[in-house]
Amino acid sequence: MHSIAFAVAAIMLSLGQWNDTKDAVEMIYESIITNWTNEIEYEQLSKIKIGQTQAYIDDLMGVAQASKSSKLDNGVVFYYYGEDKYLLTIAIKSERVAGYSITALKNDFTINIPYTDTVLLDMPLSAQKTELENYYTDNGNLDYYAESYSLGRNAMFYNLVIGAVDYGLVSTDSLQNIQAINHKLNTGDDLDFSELQTMRTAVPNLYAISELPSDVMVEAMLTRFEFNAFFN
Repeated sequence: MHSIAFAVAAIMLSLGQWNDTKDAVEMIYESIITNWTNEIEYEQLSKIKIGQTQAYIDDLMGVAQASKSSKLDNGVVFYYYGEDKYLLTIAIKSERVAGYSITALKNDFTINIPYTDTVLLDMPLSAQKTELENYYTDNGNLDYYAESYSLGRNAMFYNLVIGAVDYGLVSTDSLQNIQAINHKLNTGDDLDFSELQTMRTAVPNLYAISELPSDVMVEAMLTRFEFNAFFN
């Protein structure tokens, strides 16, 4: 009986050591993949969908580092997940995902934009073929230019926002164009089509998908002060 007990204990110990070893190998592998590619991040972010529960997002992404309430829709709360490579924003309404946005923070984070043929940091705004519905811009608390589109039947008529947001990856030319456009708008002058076309040469580093009005997802952008306070 003593020999049998010892043998069982040895087997259980070896199994425990194997599980620990397997976990360690998996962690090392994921660390290497994460350092040299973005595949793990792309796969994880691709699992986020409109209509999922807040509990599912918490399980998938963990606890958000920051949050703030929408001023345009009292029922919406924005939750922010800051990583080295990207900033994820989840818009929650009635405990379900009503919208989300991804902002690339590294030059090689060229994630595909769902329901389109466009890729962040790889193609200009003009590559989006859907008819432009509206544009949004500012150069006060945050320099940005964004455009909104209504996606088709195959995408549940969700709203798409894509834009160039200055968290460090917007080119000098694009920043100058953003400042020029906002200066003209602030002085009450009309913006002609050619100036808007110049802005559309910018390469977007943000996209948002939502069933909410586009201006709510634009509101979700963190100001430069908020971004630095939360994630730097």
